[in-house]
Amino acid sequence: MRVLHIQDHTIPELSGYAVRSRYVVACQRELGIDARVLSSARHPAGGAFEETLEGIPFHRTSQPGGLVARLLRPVPILREWPMTAALEQRIIEVAEGFAPQVLHAHSPIFNGWATRRAARRLGLPWVYEIRAFWEDDAVDKGKIRENGFTYRQVRNSETRLCRDASAVVTICEGLRQDLVQRGIDEAKVHVITNGVDAARFVPRARDESFAAKAGLGAARVVGFVGSFFRYEGLPLLVEAFADIARTRGDVKLLLLGGGEDEGAVRAAVQAAGLGERVILPGRVPHAAVDDWYSLIDLLVYPRLSVRLTELVTPLKPLEAAAAGKSILGSDVGGVKELLERVGCQRLFKAGSKDALIAALSDWMAAPLSQLQQERQRHVDLARQNCSWMQAVEPIQHVYAGLLGRRGLAVTVPGWRG
Repeated sequence: MRVLHIQDHTIPELSGYAVRSRYVVACQRELGIDARVLSSARHPAGGAFEETLEGIPFHRTSQPGGLVARLLRPVPILREWPMTAALEQRIIEVAEGFAPQVLHAHSPIFNGWATRRAARRLGLPWVYEIRAFWEDDAVDKGKIRENGFTYRQVRNSETRLCRDASAVVTICEGLRQDLVQRGIDEAKVHVITNGVDAARFVPRARDESFAAKAGLGAARVVGFVGSFFRYEGLPLLVEAFADIARTRGDVKLLLLGGGEDEGAVRAAVQAAGLGERVILPGRVPHAAVDDWYSLIDLLVYPRLSVRLTELVTPLKPLEAAAAGKSILGSDVGGVKELLERVGCQRLFKAGSKDALIAALSDWMAAPLSQLQQERQRHVDLARQNCSWMQAVEPIQHVYAGLLGRRGLAVTVPGWRG
């Protein structure tokens, strides 16, 4: 079976999107699917036009040229039209040599537009995978207004894409339910959850030498690992930690990563006068994240309640669970859905500093034996239920169903057309 994945950006970029994409394709190849990747023009330039990374063949799309493309490049939404056209043409070019049997487009919506048109031209079935709704992410970034004209237009267009797609994949139940409520046929919407590399993320002894170099010393460490988006609620975490720090001298806060909200996070640290009690190393290579995890005792995910966080599950808490860490999350829908999978019961009311302070205090006061039991439960459930192969394996049956309806032979174990 040959599948061409159309993605926004890929490894070697460091993002949750790229990490999921890498594992989805790598697991499919391990299952015997000839899966390859085509990235859009939004993938940063600099690599080879055709390259193999970690055993996966990648095809790239050049930035569209011409006067119209250059004029539209600074204009949100409109700049996507020439990029979408360029991606559509690139899908056709790659398909001529690769001859895929299925096209698998990954959000955002612009990749779906290009893939729908290319699939029609090629006469191929296509899958549309939604990680999050573009319009909700754009609201959080301040690009558009919720329920404004652009928001409604994009939402309606995405609904039409899902109706047109041969099959739809989402990463969690929250997104699936939203699509079903829009009238998308429940039978065509499949959940392929996020997973974790449990062979890589394992409980590790604290590296005391590294802790000293990082400025953490022997302190208990409350931490966050990931991108600094506004909806992550990191300034709230800083403010709550400041209250804890006033009475506890044995705890520090480690915020690993960076992004659009980094300025607000640093301003909150400065306003609280926390100084060396908060460590901000910035972004680090993905391979180095394991070392930082070894220093953290409690991972906190203080996501604020917005439409995106209520619907979408994060990725990082699964890494924390497999690494044997204590976990605390806000009670937004996406966080709750994910943490249930690893048996985490430490939740606080989203957006409430007082509730977060109380939850942090409760963790600080918990007996070590209780924390050890919690951490072992996280590890056991992450290994049992959350591997990437367990998450990805069902997609081959979705592909087989599409090909079987076309009368094509499939070789997926256990599938009956």
